[in-house]
Amino acid sequence: MSEITGAEVLADRERLLRSMPSGEGLHGIITTDRAAKVLYVLSRYEDPVWWLPKSNSPDSGVDSARKLDFTRINGEQLRCEAKMVMARKIWGEGALRNGSIINFFIQMKLWLNWLHDQGIVTQVKVTPLMAARYVHYVNSLISSQSPGKLLVSKSRMHRLSAVEQCWQFLRDTPFSFDHPWPESSAYALSGHRRPINAKTDIIPDHILRHLFQHAESLLNRADELLQHRDAIASFQCLSKNQNDQWEEQVEFLRTRGWDLGIRVLDKMLQDLRDGCFVIILATTGIRAHELGNIRRGEWYSEIRDSDERFYFLGSRSDKTHAGKTSWLCPEIAIQAVKVLERLSEPLQVELEEALQEAETAGDFKEVTRLQHCSRCIGLAKIKAKKNSIYLLSSNGLYRTLGKFAKKLGIDWNLTTHQFRRTFANYVVHHKLGDLRYLRDHFKHWSLDMTILYAMNEAQDLELYDEIYAAFDQKRQAIVGHWLEPDTPLSGGMAGHIRQMRSRGEQVRTYKDRREMIEAISELVYLRSTGIAWCTNDTGVDCAGGQCDDCAHGCIDDSHTPFWKGLYLQQIELRRIDDLDDSGSKTVERTMERCERVLADLGVDINCLKEQMADVGAF
Repeated sequence: MSEITGAEVLADRERLLRSMPSGEGLHGIITTDRAAKVLYVLSRYEDPVWWLPKSNSPDSGVDSARKLDFTRINGEQLRCEAKMVMARKIWGEGALRNGSIINFFIQMKLWLNWLHDQGIVTQVKVTPLMAARYVHYVNSLISSQSPGKLLVSKSRMHRLSAVEQCWQFLRDTPFSFDHPWPESSAYALSGHRRPINAKTDIIPDHILRHLFQHAESLLNRADELLQHRDAIASFQCLSKNQNDQWEEQVEFLRTRGWDLGIRVLDKMLQDLRDGCFVIILATTGIRAHELGNIRRGEWYSEIRDSDERFYFLGSRSDKTHAGKTSWLCPEIAIQAVKVLERLSEPLQVELEEALQEAETAGDFKEVTRLQHCSRCIGLAKIKAKKNSIYLLSSNGLYRTLGKFAKKLGIDWNLTTHQFRRTFANYVVHHKLGDLRYLRDHFKHWSLDMTILYAMNEAQDLELYDEIYAAFDQKRQAIVGHWLEPDTPLSGGMAGHIRQMRSRGEQVRTYKDRREMIEAISELVYLRSTGIAWCTNDTGVDCAGGQCDDCAHGCIDDSHTPFWKGLYLQQIELRRIDDLDDSGSKTVERTMERCERVLADLGVDINCLKEQMADVGAF
């Protein structure tokens, strides 16, 4: 067992992904697992057999169900291509379970071994005619489970889909081949009806803003609401009549400044709990069951070399790792956890009493259940189960979030996993300079992902996979926008991009524009400088803010407001009476830079000056 750090895992992954388009330097860590909080290497790219993490399989799963044996693929070159496909499949969007990866490997193996039987030693030689022969072969196969009957359409679809994915994952490599069936698809050719399973939605900005603002306003009132709750719990009524006791409690709350009654207080406390759930989900990317597994005190903070305090939220992930997992999070998430700890205190007291009764009665099944729930902050009473205390389930959280949104008049089918995808999307936009509503809560996520993971080995690695996938989508959108013929560009890299737009060979190299964008974007390192996109992946020779003259800088029309603002600032500086000669020259040079960039972006400088004169800028 070879111990490894999370930073090394991510560094190897990034290097391997960069190496695949050339087909060289393909070695390094491919899969890892954990034992007693130690991250260790399971398999390396160069191994003939890859093992998938045991923690990503059911506890009852056998070891053979985690094995990718490339020696079962005939032909050395085809095995090489299979490894490239599987690496990208394992690291792709969606963080597939072992069973899905194994099933794809089996389908791919059948395709590659069929090619070998046809005398084809590499997929480079695959043509649409060859692919059509494979379709005919698959559609004529007899089911082993139903002798005399053809394979069911779903099985045929999976076999043909493996061919499509080989084409997809090899497009930018030396082993690429033409689309196997340009005018059709695996679904159509297999006769299988595509299920209507839409990809998990990203919560729209205006809906998340509404949810989060309301949740944050409740969090800001947490002390007030909890103090009223605790006061009423310790209040001693004089009357023995229940109705009179109710009136006494209502009057007592009035003396404390609460005039809305006990029912409204109870509803607001429930809303506070649900709002805390929203805050944690929105700012961590945590899953529903991981939220339910959070226990009291399972968070901590550290001050790093930058003198900044970083917060980590701990829980147990039943999907990704055996044992504890943690998430980097903003301080507001910890504030929400602390409130949930206080909110669940009465239920925790009841749980401990029920646990003691179960132990006295020798009800070991109930003891185990209650011990599993003990100290969790997502406790709830279930009326249908005799008001017993349980952990809030994923379905229960789904219903809770739905009610929370409905109270706000939000017409959106809110699910817990939408928060995870939305979180990844927001992290990427923040890193690329698109500061949205939650920008104040994502400051740490602008740092390098490898550095972040190295800060804590127990973090949720699959969450980083989803962030990388979201980054790829955003990067493709940016590069695609650059390649639009009418997109105005400036900066040192603008001329190179304009040449790429007009190159005739791109038609021959790529099947269509989308394929070209996907291939090119994978080769582009991208970060935001605020005034431009930087593509410099070396970390040296930075122009230091002179992005408009830098060969690595690309400025598109999304940066127009920044350059207009910079231009206006220089005009204001020029009006300073005691500005010395050196300062005046700097202002004039910067104005010239702004005018040049704005002109490249299609802005009429004379018209802009007239607009500024109208508002007194000149």
